[in-house]
Amino acid sequence: MDNIKKILVPLAFTDYSQGVFNCAVQVALTNDADIIVLSIINSRDIESVKTIVSMGYDVDAEHYVEEIRKDRKQKLNKMAKTAKIDKDKVKILFKVGRPVDEILKTISKEAPDLVVMGTRGRANLKNSIMGAVAGKVFKRSPVDILSYRDKDVKKNLEKKLHL
Repeated sequence: MDNIKKILVPLAFTDYSQGVFNCAVQVALTNDADIIVLSIINSRDIESVKTIVSMGYDVDAEHYVEEIRKDRKQKLNKMAKTAKIDKDKVKILFKVGRPVDEILKTISKEAPDLVVMGTRGRANLKNSIMGAVAGKVFKRSPVDILSYRDKDVKKNLEKKLHL
């Protein structure tokens, strides 16, 4: 992990995401690195919207994606202010697809020196130590990954192990 200049941060924009972003910001500030936030709209969600449309509801998949982009961009601006990082040091990429595939493709294309990601995503299951997407990315990433864990992880592990 020498010479970290570019950090990729996949975010699901959940309550857990501010902690992941703050962790990445600490590493970025220490190394004068840039941050690329990756926001993935799961293709499964787009398919759900298309199913709803086929039932006669007035919903538009393109409008749905655009609203998510706007919402996430606002959330990222707020996160950047909270974390006190210059907005010029943060770039956001939006992708539609399967999260694992899109994260790995982005690693290949953007060539970050480090990936900072949480162990849980959208499901944010309190009794889960690692989510499915995180587990697959951790196994397959060609780049070092810094795993962010919030205060609940230790508590949940102790509970699982009956400590």
